[in-house]
Amino acid sequence: GRETRIYNLPLQPYPCCLIIESMDSAADSETSAVISHFTAELGHDWKRLGRGLKLCKTDLDGIECANPYVLEDQISALFVLWRKRNGRNATAEALKAAAQSAGLDELIASMADPGQTVHAWSEPVALESNSDRRFPEVSKYSKYLKGTYISDLPLANNDQRWEPVPVAEHISLSLVTNDDLTREEEIENTWIMWDAVQDTARPIKKKKKPIDMKKVEQLIIDFRVVVVEGAPGIGKSCLAWKLGVQWSKGELLTSFPLLIFLRFRDNSVQSARDLGDLFPHSHPDQKTQTAVQSWIECNLGKGCLLVLDGYDELPPGAQTSSIFSEIVRGHLLPQAHLVVTSRPSAVVNLLDLCKTQEPKHVEITGFTEAQVCKYVDRAFHQDEGQLQAFKKYLECHPIVLGLMYVPLNAAIVVHVYQGCNRERRGLTPKTMTELYTMLVLSLVYRDHQHRHLGNSSNRHPGNVGMEPVDSLSDLPSCCHSSIVWMAGLAYHGCLEDRLVFHNIPKSKETLGLMQSVPELHVLGVTSSVSCNFLHKTLQEYMAAYHISLQSSCEQVRVLDNLSKKPQMKMVCRFLTGLTKLQTKGWCSTLWGLFGYPVSLLDYAQRFHARDLGCLTELLHWVYEIHQPTVVNTVLAGINKELVFENTTLSPFDCYVLGYCVVSSGSKWTLAFNRCGIGSKGVEMLLTYRENGRSALSNLTKLRFWENPIQDKGAQCIGEAIKNNDCLTELELSTGEITPAALNQLCVSLHGNNTLTSLDISHNNLKDADICGLKQLLGKNRSLTRLNLGLCGIGPAGLTELCHTIYGNTTLTALQLAGNTFNFQSVEALGQVIKGNKSLSEINLTKCCLDDSSIDCLCQSIMECVLKVLNICSNPFSAKGAGAVAKLMKNHQYIEEVWAWNADLEFKDVSCLLDAARVNKRIKKLLLNSSCRPPEDSTVLVDSRVEFN
Repeated sequence: GRETRIYNLPLQPYPCCLIIESMDSAADSETSAVISHFTAELGHDWKRLGRGLKLCKTDLDGIECANPYVLEDQISALFVLWRKRNGRNATAEALKAAAQSAGLDELIASMADPGQTVHAWSEPVALESNSDRRFPEVSKYSKYLKGTYISDLPLANNDQRWEPVPVAEHISLSLVTNDDLTREEEIENTWIMWDAVQDTARPIKKKKKPIDMKKVEQLIIDFRVVVVEGAPGIGKSCLAWKLGVQWSKGELLTSFPLLIFLRFRDNSVQSARDLGDLFPHSHPDQKTQTAVQSWIECNLGKGCLLVLDGYDELPPGAQTSSIFSEIVRGHLLPQAHLVVTSRPSAVVNLLDLCKTQEPKHVEITGFTEAQVCKYVDRAFHQDEGQLQAFKKYLECHPIVLGLMYVPLNAAIVVHVYQGCNRERRGLTPKTMTELYTMLVLSLVYRDHQHRHLGNSSNRHPGNVGMEPVDSLSDLPSCCHSSIVWMAGLAYHGCLEDRLVFHNIPKSKETLGLMQSVPELHVLGVTSSVSCNFLHKTLQEYMAAYHISLQSSCEQVRVLDNLSKKPQMKMVCRFLTGLTKLQTKGWCSTLWGLFGYPVSLLDYAQRFHARDLGCLTELLHWVYEIHQPTVVNTVLAGINKELVFENTTLSPFDCYVLGYCVVSSGSKWTLAFNRCGIGSKGVEMLLTYRENGRSALSNLTKLRFWENPIQDKGAQCIGEAIKNNDCLTELELSTGEITPAALNQLCVSLHGNNTLTSLDISHNNLKDADICGLKQLLGKNRSLTRLNLGLCGIGPAGLTELCHTIYGNTTLTALQLAGNTFNFQSVEALGQVIKGNKSLSEINLTKCCLDDSSIDCLCQSIMECVLKVLNICSNPFSAKGAGAVAKLMKNHQYIEEVWAWNADLEFKDVSCLLDAARVNKRIKKLLLNSSCRPPEDSTVLVDSRVEFN
């Protein structure tokens, strides 16, 4: 008898992918028996045997490429190729000898073991393109999964539906690259204010490239791990389920025989200890269960796509030490491909966990500004008046507006606003505490309406005896008892970093605040149900409500235990909003959270501006309280000169700071040094208004140093400063402001009569763009200090500028460092110096001043009252030094001369040292270290001389 078998063989280096081989069954029966045994037992050692059979690496790699997913196909192709190459020499004895040479003696020994079992799927089978015939159990399971995904199994059972539902329609994706953001891109990205959802304050530092689902598919195929990041409520679970649906329909990821969807929230998934635990033994087809599990394990996961949803919902210990962390690292199922979703709070650790796998990082970016507008238009399409009122409401409350960029948050805000209007109460939320208080009350009303009145949206729950109330404590006792129970559940969840709750008694009423989710498993839907709050921030609000119900002693004990937990930040903000700091003992409790166990007022009086982290939280607490009297009490003892240095401030931080400045009624000095404040931050700082007055109305000094406020930020300041009668100092150094915006700012300052100091250094202001500055200097008579350092002004521009300020009698300090002078512009400057009897300080560092320029400058200074001359980093030599020395000897006002980093040596500056010794009015002479007298010199150096 003869039989024909068809095997898959490598496409390269062979011209034909299918080889039909004729075998004499009688003659080769012994060889066939050995091959059958080896096929059943060889497993992943087939390449070792292949090397023993004298097959080269190219042959082995070709076999693997042609049969990428099924281990048995690879083994069968190995034997076909070996027999093809060796013909009649391909005998059983040769095969055994090759096994021995490869160190596989156990294969030969096991042939005599009667207890060995050969699995049905390990036998050589006819392999065609039809996967049903290749491995029927896997194909059967694949069809089962596709039916599950296509059935559109609801991800949550909850009657509190949001209308319109935004997440399913808008899933915007971006690929996070390894390239750092440019300054402009970083500022633009920070407007997506994730601080609004309180999941992360992590700065966005990498470039993002918008991508579609097809690009996501290619990333999943090309890379083993794809991490999908997204804020709460932005659509991560929807995206994960969508992958399964599109795979089922043959629209995406068709190269994977299996796509397995696992939710980390499910208790059965969290409790898994090995791969076997992921396959429930209750499945009706035990054979399919065993076969699929064995296929996955034998192939090391090859051909499987695991979609793991909600990595952040794993217990903290399981995120780094569990079967799932081993899968992510590649220690288990190293050839499986993974899509892992997570909130931002766990993404950094997740990426670090799988860094050896070279993961790709995708972010769900939420609504764009255009999508926010589209969603709002659709939500209020039946009432144009309400639409315009809502847009005005968002414009006046940036914190609420910031929430709108996350789809679920947008639905919550719209729902609460519509509820406020339906009840005709005229109350709209201003703070996060007010927003979530109204949300809870609204959800309770809706739940009550659904259970008692059916699902009719035009009937008010008051018809059955439930009247609108303003606080949770005013709810009917039956509802409030459920609120108290859920508040305790939320608190313990925050305490344990837990978002998902299991084993909730069916008798408990969740009043629409929680959603129940049937647990999914890789082989079906279980009867178990898990619950979670509709939003993480809602859970934090309920946790704060739980603490507010406790006694003062219990409150102190609880917060002492939580003082090191960063996730309690939002809980504390809600807590201050709920209690208004009225409860006795709360002051010491709240400050104990930050290591200051004193009363709030006492702490405020002892407060130092350097405690920036505490200060930022204090501002948010004050905003949540939202009572001017409390603002004045809390901030009464704080030094009103606040310097934020090297600390990142979000637009929200700037907004609440603006609120505090306006509400306090005091005069403030604010300085922001390297705080990452962009144009949106400036806009938020000046947005809050009270009686038409913004924060700038209460500021005497405002300084931005190395903050990329750019043109929009400068324009906001310009608009706010037009009629300002308070600001005396304005610094916008290194603000990346264009000449046009600087000109406009200067025009805005024309009518200002209080500004005494203006610093716009390190911005790009060219010769042709100084018209506004010239007009300002020509009209303003209050300015005493002007800093134009490193503004890129050339000789022509400097000459014009000097002509403008000629005769000015108020300017006392002029900083022109880093701009380019020539002799003509120096002459013009000399005329300014001669004509100004108030100028006492001039800085000309790095202005390309040569000997002739220095000489001309010194002659002009002889006729004025200048006290400080800074000519550092200029290319003058001994001749210029001589002119300076003459000035120092004969000038009756000069006190300081800065001349370091000039091209000078000791022999060139001896005259300067003599001048300093002669003129006792000289307080400081700063020179290069190269100008120091040699050790054998007899020249005495005065203590007023410093060598840099």
